[in-house]
Amino acid sequence: MAWNEILVSVIDGSKTVVSAQGRPFVSLEIASKEYVEVHLTTEVDELPFKVIFKRFDQIGGILEEREYGQTGTLDLARKLVIEVANLRLNSFQIVLDGEKAEIELTL
Repeated sequence: MAWNEILVSVIDGSKTVVSAQGRPFVSLEIASKEYVEVHLTTEVDELPFKVIFKRFDQIGGILEEREYGQTGTLDLARKLVIEVANLRLNSFQIVLDGEKAEIELTL
């Protein structure tokens, strides 16, 4: 079983997506236009799995792309994806004197 198939089987709601370069990665949609992704790295000085948060605008442009970490095992990658998704879902917005300020929990 391939690494991406293993992650898809243990992370509810995730799916395998293929990049424009033809490389598969695992993607979990956590909100509209917001995703946590796991990519397999190819560099010798990096750990095998990279966990990235991406947020897109209405036409598909990237508004935010943040690498949250790298892991050496699939189990740690799964845990990091769930942690990032939970942190993002638990973020909130407050309004002070008509100004909108977004408060986010980050790792």
